Amino acid sequence: MEAEGIVKVSTKGQIVIPRDVRNTFGIVPGGKLLVAVDNDEILLRKVEELSLGELSKRLSRHAERKKVDIDALVDEAIRWARK
Repeated sequence: MEAEGIVKVSTKGQIVIPRDVRNTFGIVPGGKLLVAVDNDEILLRKVEELSLGELSKRLSRHAERKKVDIDALVDEAIRWARK
């Protein structure tokens, strides 16, 4: 993994993604990012780039670790995606 810089978290929990990173990945205002937690890492990924299989794997792993109802998680993800 390559470090692109250090960002500061605002009082509202917001961060600014560096311009070079936004340009490289085509992140535009209003675009959506998936926020995932993997052990002690916070990962951001453009929603458009996730395959359904990858999303399913990530949700399943998270559900197993946290003992979460996977059906409820899927329903929540569908509601979010429809916004």
